[in-house]
Amino acid sequence: MKDFLMMPKGFMGLPQEEEFITVAENKANFLVAVENWHYGPEEPSNDSKANPEFYESLADAMQCDAKDARRKHCSNCGYYDNSFMTQVRIERIPMAGYDTGYGYRGHCEKLNFICNDMRVCQAWEDEDYDD
Repeated sequence: MKDFLMMPKGFMGLPQEEEFITVAENKANFLVAVENWHYGPEEPSNDSKANPEFYESLADAMQCDAKDARRKHCSNCGYYDNSFMTQVRIERIPMAGYDTGYGYRGHCEKLNFICNDMRVCQAWEDEDYDD
């Protein structure tokens, strides 16, 4: 059973040909998320009093109250993918200033960029969304 869980010798992740977003696409899509989808806050925090302006603005955009807006995070969004193989793909995208120190990175399948689990945007949907 132990051998089943071992990584095959020489496994270094996916081949570069494996399709995923490029660094340029990620940067462009990140900017779209910030400018058009209210992605943030710039400096997320677990403090329930932090970033009140951001959450009030997000609440207005999402037509909910600020308390509900504060409960929403990329990590509990239906579009957030941080599966093992996605993490392998994400390693190809260098860390950006917006990534450093603010949670784990995942892939937003809706806006197609690398997001952080402590942030949120207006595209947030519950994991039970219908296609």
